[in-house]
Amino acid sequence: MPLKQGSLEASYNVKIWQDTMKKLKTQPGIKKVVVPKGTYYFNATLNVPSHIKLSGINAKESNIVFSKLVTGLKVEENKNVGEGGIQAENVTIENLNIRFQPELKGASFVSLIEVSPKFDEQNYKNYKAFRNITIQNNKLDMKEKGSSIINLGRIEHLIVKNNEVKNSGLQNGISVEFTNDALFKGNIIDNVGRSGIQLYRSNGSPKKSDKIVIEGNTVTNWMQRFGKYNFEKSKVNHITPDIMSDAGIDSYGPNNQNVYIQNNTLSAGKINQSLPDNLALLKKYGKKAYPSSRVLLTAIRLSGAKNAVVTNNTVRLKGKDIFSFFTSNSRAKGGQTTKPGNILVQNNAFYADGMVAYPIRLFNGQIINKRGFELTKNRFSFSKNSQITNYYRALVEVRLASQKLNLRENRIEDRGQKLRYLVSAPAPLKELWLTKNTRNGKNWRDVRGEFRMKRVQ
Repeated sequence: MPLKQGSLEASYNVKIWQDTMKKLKTQPGIKKVVVPKGTYYFNATLNVPSHIKLSGINAKESNIVFSKLVTGLKVEENKNVGEGGIQAENVTIENLNIRFQPELKGASFVSLIEVSPKFDEQNYKNYKAFRNITIQNNKLDMKEKGSSIINLGRIEHLIVKNNEVKNSGLQNGISVEFTNDALFKGNIIDNVGRSGIQLYRSNGSPKKSDKIVIEGNTVTNWMQRFGKYNFEKSKVNHITPDIMSDAGIDSYGPNNQNVYIQNNTLSAGKINQSLPDNLALLKKYGKKAYPSSRVLLTAIRLSGAKNAVVTNNTVRLKGKDIFSFFTSNSRAKGGQTTKPGNILVQNNAFYADGMVAYPIRLFNGQIINKRGFELTKNRFSFSKNSQITNYYRALVEVRLASQKLNLRENRIEDRGQKLRYLVSAPAPLKELWLTKNTRNGKNWRDVRGEFRMKRVQ
């Protein structure tokens, strides 16, 4: 590809790129396209058609820089294929350093890599537009502009691994919806506007082959920009702003199932400090208009998800704005409702140094395959100066009526002895099972609330 280095050649490079891809579409088989060593500027979206393996020399030496705020690489849809057909397949994007020029101005809803048809909020048809997509070994930097860095939707067989993903705009490091059989592995995600990895809706299915695996990723410093945007947009529209507590790894839902979140590391916040959005809003509006933080940290959230496993993850949260280590809730959207059930949280290590609202918060749990919510062999560690700010100072709150909670062999280290209850259930909990849970090395069984059946060992 006879690309030219230098920002003045951006339009030339776009033409060469598009002409090359147009020619390759007529050739059979999978074609390998190599971006040479160097820094190449572009000022328009670059299409990548089916059956293309797009590779750099490596992610340090092959640089693609966008000099306008546009969606960067976009897997091209075949408009001649009707709804329900595969519009693109067998695409790999690897070994590239892709970024925006600093200080760009323009549209907010763009991504560096997009594999997704036009957004349709209400369309829940179970069809896929893309198949066999791999995004690996790239460095991606959005310079805090645009939306999500990698935007994915309606894919069968997806691999996103070993990428460095940083500095999203208002949204996520990686967003995905309507996708089956996906692996997100070994990605390093930092400084994102909302969530590190967000499963938006309708990912996975009851079939084991369609599972969603999020494994071995490192996610740091999420909820850095979206909270301020949401507050000010709500204020302009005369709407009471929501508390924003989207998670580092987040199932937004509904209709996410067969989700495995394992061996990830998540950390955010600074000791004795608030998040940047809260500081900015307080400075702008004052305590009268902004009396308490509205932007908070949750590590892992399973909203609108069922049949999920959260295991062997390490979470470290610090500062004044910690909402939760883990939450699970129902989600209703677009005529679909998913209540959580068959949720296993096992062998995780949760560390807090700061003010924690609800370490574990659960809603609407249902029994699926004999399991509701099960928390087994987790470690919860609170620094001596940490505070638990929910009214009953409970480790686990069951907020809305649920069928079953099983706590087994969890180890709680409460150095400041701030916790009062292991479980608080202000709404009816049909079954509570407690087995060998300890606080500071001693058996702990203190619970409060409405339990129709309680079994303690």
